[in-house]
This record gives sequence, structure tokens and C-alpha cells, in this order.
Amino acid sequence: MKNKVLILGGGIAGLSTGVYLQKQGIPSAIYEKNPVLGGECVSWRREGYVIDNCIHWLTGSKKGDTLNAVWRDVGAIDDSTAFINEPYFYRLRFKDVTLSFWCDREKARKEFLACAPEDSQEINAFFDAVKRAECVQVPTEKSLAKMGFIEYMKTGMSMRAMLPVLKAYSHISIAQLAAKFKNPHMQQMIRGYFNDDYQALILITSCAFYTSGTAALPIGGSQGVIERMKAKYLSLGGEVHLARPAASINLEKNRAVSVRLSSGEVVACPAVVAACDPEVTFGTLLSSKFREHQLAKMRSHQKEDYLVASCVGITYGIEGSEDYGFEPGSVSFPCEPFQVGTKPFDLLDVRLYDADPTLYPQDKRVVRVIILQGSADYAYWEQLYSHQEAYQKEKQRIAEAVLSRIETQYPLARGHLKCIDAYTPVTFNRYCGAYQGSYMAFFQRYRGKTRNPKNTVRHLPNVFLASQWLSSTGGGLPMAVTSGKFAADEVAHYLKKSH
Repeated sequence: MKNKVLILGGGIAGLSTGVYLQKQGIPSAIYEKNPVLGGECVSWRREGYVIDNCIHWLTGSKKGDTLNAVWRDVGAIDDSTAFINEPYFYRLRFKDVTLSFWCDREKARKEFLACAPEDSQEINAFFDAVKRAECVQVPTEKSLAKMGFIEYMKTGMSMRAMLPVLKAYSHISIAQLAAKFKNPHMQQMIRGYFNDDYQALILITSCAFYTSGTAALPIGGSQGVIERMKAKYLSLGGEVHLARPAASINLEKNRAVSVRLSSGEVVACPAVVAACDPEVTFGTLLSSKFREHQLAKMRSHQKEDYLVASCVGITYGIEGSEDYGFEPGSVSFPCEPFQVGTKPFDLLDVRLYDADPTLYPQDKRVVRVIILQGSADYAYWEQLYSHQEAYQKEKQRIAEAVLSRIETQYPLARGHLKCIDAYTPVTFNRYCGAYQGSYMAFFQRYRGKTRNPKNTVRHLPNVFLASQWLSSTGGGLPMAVTSGKFAADEVAHYLKKSH
């Protein structure tokens, strides 16, 4: 075992690291704290129903995209993988009109103009920006943090159509963008999916992933992606150790020499890749003094510049095989205000899971509601969790409040939904060590500074990072899978140099 690179964490980043190491002839072993692989990209069953925590869409699902090649490299998809293409990014249903961010960009533009002709200038500017953003490709050969000036400029020039979009939308918030519109439906549509303080740019690029055809849902969902990546890794000779949490990375002369597991076992190694939340890496496995510089900056400037993205999730099983009026994909609607965490909500986002027959047969369909939470909410839930009876009662109260609003919107569903699970930001922290319960990385506020953390650890030349958190723009699956590729390249370079 002492010749195997140890990968701590078996999520997307860890599996990606392992696959790329094995492809380069470097033996490795993954140690995962939970009894299943996946990390944040996981699904589970309740009463026979599948709850998918992660993949709403897989960026890079279209052949020819740079990210598509990476997903194929790691085994997440191949030519046999079928995809579900939803008709829209999301839909907002008002009493008098329904608006959709259709995958057909011009169809959406036409619908918005018909609803709000007084906002024609802003609507056209928005969809022109979406069209320009369709050129965006995720860097997959080298991370932005490691690019030299010429490489960085070449990357920028390959997406030069985005320059006017960056200028117009990267320095305003979602709320500020919404305020540019006169029509109240348009204002709510802009604000309907993301936090008000997020960069407006994220709405543009998310829509562009859909309109460019590179955001689809793979059959099998999160579980299918993880199982295929696991199979790829094992086929290349990798090792997986489940329910084997790491307790510390042991150092000698500023080098990692072994990893001590929670069981007390010590495993020697030539290098370590921490493919877990940086709070675990620099709070448990290593001292915080080793924290990567840009990660430290994001932590110290979090209140002013960066937001965590967590949620309360409520999932309902649909009893029976009738339609009940639910629509495909993500649909939001205004509702009677109710409190979740530290603030009230008057808009509910409902997602129907029924398009994948491998997960959701007709009698096991699922409806899930996600309610966004932030740092202050995490503190609220963390305190409440210490009083289990109150914690469970609050989850039940929210589940009942949400159910009554769903039944008001979809009266045919009344009496046919049952709550099968409810989870909070504390859940993400307990199972994944997620910082403040965040299921994604920091989201940069509109006034925040873009930062690209490195995947190396200062003063420790054989410890590397693979994580969605190596970004200030939300992380997610694209950052997780490419960070594994980049970490494997760094390990290979180090081992070649040291030998």
C-alpha cells in the first residue's frame, strides 16, 4: 500500500482523480468516510422511492464540448448513455401567465416579449447575452490558477463573444438585474431561481447551458454517474475502501508520509490527494496554517464577497399513477409566505422526478422542493439540531406548510402526496463535512473578487487538492470532475520529479 497515492474522499473529485492517476500508471486507493461513494453526488431510498440529491442537469452532456470528453474519460457517460432533455431550464407559473426559460432561446424571447412588451430592450439584451454565452467551454487542459499569461489569454480569446456579457452582467446582482425590468412578472422571473445577491452572470450562463444543448440529465441520475465512474476506476486497478474515514495526514520534514484512519490504522503513501471539503482538509486532516492562500482569502472575505449555497429539501412520494397536473422539470409559483430558517419565502420551486423509468416507475414518482439557505440559516439549524425534538418538529412543520401550498397549486394532487424525507443544511455537514452545510462551493457575490485557488498545499509538496471549492463561482460537478484531472496531473509531475 505504501506505493499507492491515497485519495481522501470518494465523490466526483476523488473518483476523477483516481481514474486519471490509474490511466497514467500511478496506483491509487480511495478512502471514503461513508458506506457509499458519491459525496454530495448521491441518491438514497425511502420507502422504495429514490431521492436524488445532486444532478439536475449534467453540464457537458453534448458531444464536442470540452467537458464531455472529461466525463467520457472518467466513465461517467459513454455512447450508450441515454439523456433526458427537459423542455426548459425552469418555469414560473403566475395566476394569469406562465413564463419559461425554454431550451429554445428564441421561443423564450418571444414569450417574454409577449408578456412584457414594455421591457423589450432588457429582454432582447438578456437573450442576446444568453446567445453569446453559448460559446462558454469549461477549461479542461489546465486550471485557471495554473495557466500562464499566454494560456489565459488564449482561453479568453476562444470565448471572446462573452466579453460584452461579462462587462454587462458580472458586476450586478440578480436583484439589480430584476430591477431593470418594469413588468412585475419579469422581475419575479429573473429572481425566481437564484439568490438575490448572486452575480447576474450565473443566470445568463445557466440559461446558455440549456439553450446550447449541453445540459441534460443522464439516465440513472447521480447514482448512475457514480456507479459508472466506480466501475471505470476499479477496471483500471484502483482500490476503494468504504466507511474508512481519515483522521489526519501525518507529516515528516514537511512531507506527507502516511494517513491515520479513524480506526487507528496508519497507511503509508508517496502522496495524498484531499478530495474532500477544504474545511475537513484544513480543519481535521491538516492544520489551518496550511490552508491554500486563495481559499483563506475567500473565508476571510466571505461575509462581504461570497455566499454559501445550502438548502432545506422536502421530498414527497406520489401515491398512484395519475397525472395530478404536475409539469416536467422545475416549476415555481408564488405562494402564501412561510418561514424557513431565518427568513420568509413566498415562492415555491417544485421539481417532478418521473422521466427516468430506471429510477421512477409510475408508482414511485417523486416531487421535491428545495428552499435555499445561507450562512445565517446554517447557524440556526445547527443550534436547533442540538435539540432533536425541536429539530424534528420544525422539519415536520415545514413539510406540512410546503404540502399545503403544493396542494393549493395542484388541487388534483390533494391526498396523493406523502412526505418521505426532509433534510437541512446540517444534513450536508454531517454526511459530507460540508462547510456551513453547502452542497456547492462559494458563490461569488456581484461585488466579490473572482478567485482561483491552486490545487497544491503551501509548504507540503506532496499534498494536493481536488475539490469543487477550487473556484469562487459556485463549483459544482464541472469543477469537481476537472479538479480531479488537474490533481492527478500534479501528482504525476511531483512523482516524476521526486524520482
